[in-house]
Amino acid sequence: VTVQPSDAEAPHSLNTHPGQEFDYILEGSMRITIGEHEVLLNEGDCIYFDARLPHGMVAEGDKPARFIAVVT
Repeated sequence: VTVQPSDAEAPHSLNTHPGQEFDYILEGSMRITIGEHEVLLNEGDCIYFDARLPHGMVAEGDKPARFIAVVT
């Protein structure tokens, strides 16, 4: 998956779906919102969460972020 940088002041869209999600950052940095929490992930970082919670991602900085998403 590739996410693009966005205006830091603009809200990014959140989505939900059944199951669990595991994301592994291949390139760049990505800010992920899960429910009321925000986490900054960098290349080599990963996260695992309940995908029923509202979540959304945006690249940090001026470059896109690429990650592998596994949904179960």
